[in-house]
Amino acid sequence: MDSTTKRIAINYGLVVSAIAVGYTLVVYIINEAWLSSQGGGIIMLVAILLVPYFGVRDFRKSNDGFATFREVFSVYMLPLILSTLVGLAFNWLLHHVIDPDLAARMGERVYERFAEMPEDQRKGVMAFMGATNDAEFKAESIKMTTEQISILGMLKSSGVGIIMYSVVGLIVAAITKKNRPEFQ
Repeated sequence: MDSTTKRIAINYGLVVSAIAVGYTLVVYIINEAWLSSQGGGIIMLVAILLVPYFGVRDFRKSNDGFATFREVFSVYMLPLILSTLVGLAFNWLLHHVIDPDLAARMGERVYERFAEMPEDQRKGVMAFMGATNDAEFKAESIKMTTEQISILGMLKSSGVGIIMYSVVGLIVAAITKKNRPEFQ
Protein backbone atom coordinates (compact mmCIF):
# COMPACT_ATOMS: atom_id res chain seq x y z
CA MET A 1 0.00 0.00 0.00
CA ASP A 2 1.48 3.31 -1.01
CA SER A 3 1.73 6.41 1.16
CA THR A 4 -1.09 8.23 -0.65
CA THR A 5 -3.51 5.41 0.09
CA LYS A 6 -2.46 5.32 3.75
CA ARG A 7 -2.71 9.09 4.12
CA ILE A 8 -6.16 9.29 2.56
CA ALA A 9 -7.41 6.25 4.48
CA ILE A 10 -6.25 7.65 7.82
CA ASN A 11 -7.53 11.17 7.12
CA TYR A 12 -10.97 10.07 6.00
CA GLY A 13 -11.12 7.37 8.67
CA LEU A 14 -10.58 10.04 11.30
CA VAL A 15 -13.24 12.23 9.66
CA VAL A 16 -15.79 9.39 9.67
CA SER A 17 -14.84 8.57 13.28
CA ALA A 18 -15.21 12.20 14.33
CA ILE A 19 -18.64 12.41 12.70
CA ALA A 20 -19.87 9.20 14.34
CA VAL A 21 -18.44 9.92 17.79
CA GLY A 22 -19.46 13.58 17.61
CA TYR A 23 -23.03 12.68 16.64
CA THR A 24 -23.26 10.14 19.45
CA LEU A 25 -21.91 12.60 22.03
CA VAL A 26 -24.17 15.45 20.92
CA VAL A 27 -27.25 13.22 20.89
CA TYR A 28 -26.30 11.69 24.25
CA ILE A 29 -25.92 15.15 25.79
CA ILE A 30 -28.98 16.79 24.17
CA ASN A 31 -31.51 13.94 24.16
CA GLU A 32 -30.37 10.35 24.54
CA ALA A 33 -33.72 9.09 23.23
CA TRP A 34 -32.45 9.97 19.77
CA LEU A 35 -29.79 7.24 20.14
CA SER A 36 -32.50 4.66 19.51
CA SER A 37 -34.29 6.60 16.75
CA GLN A 38 -34.41 5.34 13.19
CA GLY A 39 -34.04 8.78 11.64
CA GLY A 40 -30.72 9.49 13.32
CA GLY A 41 -29.42 6.07 12.38
CA ILE A 42 -30.29 6.56 8.73
CA ILE A 43 -28.65 10.00 8.62
CA MET A 44 -25.49 8.57 10.22
CA LEU A 45 -25.42 5.63 7.82
CA VAL A 46 -25.63 7.93 4.82
CA ALA A 47 -22.88 10.17 6.21
CA ILE A 48 -20.64 7.22 7.05
CA LEU A 49 -21.06 5.72 3.58
CA LEU A 50 -20.67 9.04 1.76
CA VAL A 51 -17.51 10.43 3.39
CA PRO A 52 -15.17 7.64 2.13
CA TYR A 53 -16.39 8.34 -1.40
CA PHE A 54 -14.74 11.76 -1.12
CA GLY A 55 -11.55 9.92 -0.17
CA VAL A 56 -11.85 7.93 -3.40
CA ARG A 57 -12.23 11.19 -5.33
CA ASP A 58 -9.12 12.62 -3.64
CA PHE A 59 -7.17 9.47 -4.44
CA ARG A 60 -8.15 9.64 -8.10
CA LYS A 61 -7.22 13.34 -8.26
CA SER A 62 -3.79 12.62 -6.81
CA ASN A 63 -3.37 9.75 -9.27
CA ASP A 64 -4.07 11.75 -12.47
CA GLY A 65 -7.71 10.62 -12.51
CA PHE A 66 -6.89 6.91 -12.51
CA ALA A 67 -7.52 4.23 -9.89
CA THR A 68 -7.78 0.47 -10.20
CA PHE A 69 -10.63 -1.52 -8.71
CA ARG A 70 -8.36 -2.69 -5.88
CA GLU A 71 -7.15 0.82 -5.11
CA VAL A 72 -10.67 2.26 -5.02
CA PHE A 73 -11.92 -0.58 -2.82
CA SER A 74 -8.98 -0.15 -0.42
CA VAL A 75 -9.34 3.63 -0.23
CA TYR A 76 -13.08 3.24 0.42
CA MET A 77 -12.86 0.42 2.98
CA LEU A 78 -9.86 1.41 5.10
CA PRO A 79 -11.50 4.57 6.52
CA LEU A 80 -14.60 2.55 7.39
CA ILE A 81 -12.56 -0.15 9.12
CA LEU A 82 -10.64 2.50 11.09
CA SER A 83 -13.92 4.21 12.00
CA THR A 84 -15.42 0.88 13.08
CA LEU A 85 -12.50 0.28 15.46
CA VAL A 86 -12.69 3.81 16.90
CA GLY A 87 -16.48 3.53 17.23
CA LEU A 88 -16.18 0.14 18.91
CA ALA A 89 -13.81 1.56 21.52
CA PHE A 90 -15.92 4.69 22.05
CA ASN A 91 -19.20 2.81 22.39
CA TRP A 92 -17.66 0.35 24.82
CA LEU A 93 -16.46 3.29 26.95
CA LEU A 94 -19.84 5.02 26.74
CA HIS A 95 -21.87 1.95 27.68
CA HIS A 96 -19.53 0.33 30.20
CA VAL A 97 -17.59 3.16 31.85
CA ILE A 98 -19.39 6.48 31.35
CA ASP A 99 -23.04 5.34 31.63
CA PRO A 100 -23.58 1.63 32.35
CA ASP A 101 -27.38 2.14 32.67
CA LEU A 102 -27.75 3.63 29.18
CA ALA A 103 -28.61 0.30 27.52
CA ALA A 104 -31.42 -0.42 29.98
CA ARG A 105 -32.90 3.05 29.39
CA MET A 106 -32.65 2.53 25.63
CA GLY A 107 -34.39 -0.85 26.01
CA GLU A 108 -37.24 0.85 27.87
CA ARG A 109 -37.56 3.38 25.04
CA VAL A 110 -37.71 0.57 22.50
CA TYR A 111 -40.48 -1.02 24.58
CA GLU A 112 -42.35 2.31 24.75
CA ARG A 113 -42.17 2.63 20.97
CA PHE A 114 -43.51 -0.90 20.56
CA ALA A 115 -46.27 -0.16 23.07
CA GLU A 116 -47.47 2.64 20.77
CA MET A 117 -47.94 0.20 17.88
CA PRO A 118 -51.40 -0.96 16.82
CA GLU A 119 -52.50 -3.97 18.86
CA ASP A 120 -52.24 -6.54 16.04
CA GLN A 121 -48.69 -5.46 15.11
CA ARG A 122 -47.66 -5.45 18.76
CA LYS A 123 -48.97 -8.98 19.27
CA GLY A 124 -47.05 -10.12 16.19
CA VAL A 125 -43.82 -8.60 17.51
CA MET A 126 -44.45 -10.12 20.95
CA ALA A 127 -45.01 -13.54 19.40
CA PHE A 128 -41.83 -13.16 17.34
CA MET A 129 -39.85 -12.28 20.49
CA GLY A 130 -41.44 -15.15 22.45
CA ALA A 131 -43.21 -12.92 24.97
CA THR A 132 -46.71 -13.75 26.19
CA ASN A 133 -47.44 -10.55 28.13
CA ASP A 134 -46.28 -6.94 28.38
CA ALA A 135 -43.94 -7.57 31.33
CA GLU A 136 -42.10 -10.32 29.43
CA PHE A 137 -42.03 -8.13 26.33
CA LYS A 138 -40.49 -5.23 28.27
CA ALA A 139 -37.92 -7.52 29.89
CA GLU A 140 -37.03 -9.01 26.50
CA SER A 141 -36.64 -5.53 24.96
CA ILE A 142 -34.24 -4.48 27.72
CA LYS A 143 -32.36 -7.80 27.49
CA MET A 144 -31.92 -7.46 23.71
CA THR A 145 -30.60 -3.92 24.05
CA THR A 146 -28.12 -4.83 26.79
CA GLU A 147 -26.93 -7.85 24.79
CA GLN A 148 -26.21 -5.57 21.84
CA ILE A 149 -23.77 -3.49 23.91
CA SER A 150 -21.88 -6.46 25.33
CA ILE A 151 -18.42 -6.85 23.83
CA LEU A 152 -19.64 -9.88 21.86
CA GLY A 153 -22.71 -7.99 20.64
CA MET A 154 -20.57 -5.04 19.60
CA LEU A 155 -18.13 -7.31 17.75
CA LYS A 156 -21.03 -9.01 15.94
CA SER A 157 -22.58 -5.72 14.86
CA SER A 158 -19.16 -4.39 13.80
CA GLY A 159 -18.60 -7.51 11.70
CA VAL A 160 -21.99 -7.17 10.05
CA GLY A 161 -21.26 -3.47 9.46
CA ILE A 162 -17.94 -4.24 7.77
CA ILE A 163 -19.65 -6.82 5.54
CA MET A 164 -22.28 -4.24 4.57
CA TYR A 165 -19.59 -1.61 3.97
CA SER A 166 -17.72 -4.13 1.80
CA VAL A 167 -20.73 -4.64 -0.43
CA VAL A 168 -21.12 -0.87 -0.84
CA GLY A 169 -17.34 -0.60 -1.36
CA LEU A 170 -17.45 -3.18 -4.15
CA ILE A 171 -20.21 -1.23 -5.87
CA VAL A 172 -18.32 2.07 -5.47
CA ALA A 173 -15.13 0.45 -6.78
CA ALA A 174 -16.92 -1.02 -9.80
CA ILE A 175 -18.46 2.35 -10.65
CA THR A 176 -15.52 4.68 -10.00
CA LYS A 177 -12.50 2.65 -11.14
CA LYS A 178 -10.61 3.96 -14.12
CA ASN A 179 -7.55 2.03 -15.25
CA ARG A 180 -4.64 3.71 -16.97
CA PRO A 181 -4.56 3.10 -20.72
CA GLU A 182 -2.22 0.24 -21.57
CA PHE A 183 -0.58 2.12 -24.41
CA GLN A 184 0.21 5.76 -23.97
